[in-house]
Amino acid sequence: MTTLDRPPVERVHPPGVAMKVANPVLRWVLSSPRRASRLGQQLLVLHVTGRRTGRALDVPVAYRHTEDGRLLVLTNSGWRVNLRERPDVEVTLLGRRLPARAEIVEDADTVAEVYDALIATKGHANAARRLGIRVNVDRNPTREELADLVRRAGLSAVYLDVSEPVR
Repeated sequence: MTTLDRPPVERVHPPGVAMKVANPVLRWVLSSPRRASRLGQQLLVLHVTGRRTGRALDVPVAYRHTEDGRLLVLTNSGWRVNLRERPDVEVTLLGRRLPARAEIVEDADTVAEVYDALIATKGHANAARRLGIRVNVDRNPTREELADLVRRAGLSAVYLDVSEPVR
């Protein structure tokens, strides 16, 4: 597939094998305030209960702070659907396990707005890697192109309202 065949923006994933190795290590690093002092500024562990299985899921995810004090996670991972019926979760943030309330946003136009705002602040070249996307055009993608990506890749925005203030 050539660059001309690719959509203007697409989702990229790290290799599955790398994630199977990295996730247990990340959970361990992020579980201690001392170990999490650096990586914990960008990553947290989200503790979710499976809606059908009841199984505990502990997922390392990248986050960013929002202007209203919540934390934002962008994902298309399967664990997100558990938040539809079970918004009360816990997070391990900077080595501390805290209660949180999750709000999942799945509307393509709304999620595209989030991506658009983040790309606008960082520029498409810098933002793409941090957002898990590849921009195949030499400009910021349009809101319509981003909405198309959200629909194709099943992207969601998850807002986390952590009970204790984040330092």
